[in-house]
Amino acid sequence: MYRQFLSEQPEHPDALHLLGVVALQQGENGRAVEYIGRAIARNPDNAAYHVNLAEAYRGLGQLDRAAECCRTALSIRPQSAEAANNLGMVLLAQGRTAEAADQFREALRLKPDFGMACNNVGNALRLLGDFDGAVTHFRRATRIDPDLAEAHSNLGQLLLERHQPHEALAHLRNAVRLRPGLAEARNNLGNALREMGRVGEARQSYAEALRVNPNLAMTYNNMGQALQEENALDDALAWYQRALQLAPGSARTQTNLASLLAEQERYDEAVTVYRRALELDPTYAKAHSGLGSVRHEQGHFEQAQAHYREALGHEPDLPATLCALGTVYEELGDFKGAENFWRTALGHDPNLAGAYSALATMLRGKLPDDDLAAMRRLLADPDLHDGRRSALHFGLAQILDAHGAYGEAGESLRQANVLALAGREKRGQSYDPTEHARFVSGMMTACSPAFFERVRGIGLDSERPIFIVGLPRSGTTLTEQILASHSRVFGAGELRFARDDFETLAAGDDRRLDALSRLDQLTASRVGEQHLVRLRGLNVDRPHVADKMPDNYLYLGLLAALFPKAKFIHCRRDLRDIAASCWMTNFRHIRWANDVDHIASRFEEYHRIMNHWRRVLPVRVLEVEYEETVADLERMARLLVGWCGLDWEPACLAFHEGKRPVRTASVSQVRQPIYKRSVARWKHYESVLGALFDRLVQNCTVAA
Repeated sequence: MYRQFLSEQPEHPDALHLLGVVALQQGENGRAVEYIGRAIARNPDNAAYHVNLAEAYRGLGQLDRAAECCRTALSIRPQSAEAANNLGMVLLAQGRTAEAADQFREALRLKPDFGMACNNVGNALRLLGDFDGAVTHFRRATRIDPDLAEAHSNLGQLLLERHQPHEALAHLRNAVRLRPGLAEARNNLGNALREMGRVGEARQSYAEALRVNPNLAMTYNNMGQALQEENALDDALAWYQRALQLAPGSARTQTNLASLLAEQERYDEAVTVYRRALELDPTYAKAHSGLGSVRHEQGHFEQAQAHYREALGHEPDLPATLCALGTVYEELGDFKGAENFWRTALGHDPNLAGAYSALATMLRGKLPDDDLAAMRRLLADPDLHDGRRSALHFGLAQILDAHGAYGEAGESLRQANVLALAGREKRGQSYDPTEHARFVSGMMTACSPAFFERVRGIGLDSERPIFIVGLPRSGTTLTEQILASHSRVFGAGELRFARDDFETLAAGDDRRLDALSRLDQLTASRVGEQHLVRLRGLNVDRPHVADKMPDNYLYLGLLAALFPKAKFIHCRRDLRDIAASCWMTNFRHIRWANDVDHIASRFEEYHRIMNHWRRVLPVRVLEVEYEETVADLERMARLLVGWCGLDWEPACLAFHEGKRPVRTASVSQVRQPIYKRSVARWKHYESVLGALFDRLVQNCTVAA
């Protein structure tokens, strides 16, 4: 119609302007500039023309010209709310957020029922860090215009970030209903679903967002996060890379990519990518926090604290970072400091299951009744994420156990483990007992008497390593604490160096076992020297380094070949107590502790390989009984110190007073004087775990 009109009146300004508006709506900003520019040439005093020309220039990224057009419109018609709003949009794109907020407020003053201007005030305030003000304006925008999808979408996303997922979900569903073609709303809906543990639905929502807008970089990033949560790490990596192709300057995507690398234990690469994120945005709190997490995992506590604090300096209400700092303080023995950080996190997010679980595990029977009530309230929420429900049940069980309510504790633990097991299986982290038994058989075959006869003399002469092995919860931490209190021993915690030594032999367990069976002096020297270099990276001033990684019992054959002069200590405990303790612990990385059959199978294989080592190892191994240690600490401490060739030091009896970091599930216990309440604890749970205990008695020496 407009073209026909123009054919009759080629220079009619209204027709030219309307053709420009049509081009603008179709995303043809260059043509819009041409048509609207011709209209202004014929009628320069029409404010609406200048407003729409500004939008076309903004679409082309010519922000200075866009701002000039808006100001021209306001000089023609100072009461134009649209011109003020559009000027705010230009200023926002220029990074002049405070000025943009002022323009949006002016637009709202000129036109109090201008819903989009109210929404834009909320956007500006959010960028300025005024989240309460942003929520207020987003809510007001939805009241002014209940059909404004953008306002519902923005409100929903911000409520989600402020830990109100249920209300967020309602607004985001409204946004999608109101504007099915608003890709950002579908993206934000995916975020809410993912936060609530509905990852499959979240991925569907992200896919719909990308169908609407295939170039939405943040949605590729979010899809990567969803896949990472499902442990589809290779797929997640591809989505992050696609997001970075579209938005290479995204500190957020770089940070998520770094977190994936850290999850794969590629820590050096993760550090590099976190630093890249911080080069892009030095104020990005989650990158600082992620870098702190890697340093924490590597045992660099001072660096971890510095990065966590830097993160909180930029974003003080980051609950995950506050919780991480709480964990650092707990591991350093500052329990009051840990509690303060966890409670600060709960002040920002009252539904933070992880903080309640941490408090319950540390305080046990001393947890205030209000906290217990809050935990029960969260557990009553039918929409609670399964992972958080599991964590709460683990924490609740510690409280109930402390109060002697063993029946209730057992039921809470049953639910916790069922949920944890389902979560691991959903993430592709299930445990295969048959595969582990095959590995143990392969290790026993590789490390035969003939193997040890052949490798005699090829190892290093170093006496520096002290290897403390056993099942988790068997007393490895207590043993390390006693030795690390000696002036000549550095306690390194749980190192994965032995596993790394094995993995450097070849790719894949079968090939590694074959390579181990053919170990030669050149390989032994290379692998052993690298192990010692890594130990020197942890400590240079103490002659001995204690590594208390429990699973090193699997690699005793390799370690004995590499370090025949090292000290080896095997921690033993009643297997029923170990089983009960493992079942009660919310492990991060152990995959077999949530299923009683898996526990039994793991213990049987442990029993089998330890009997093998007793028959074939050419080195002596000190067997330390947990029950004997707690019954007569000084005798066992002197035995340990003497075994390591050290002179006695009384400090070894005051291990609980040490200030060194301790990373273990029993962190609060090792800061206490020796106690006996964990001996025969299994009897409290015989009604729940009786079949497991019977199997262990039948198939294993109970104190193996």
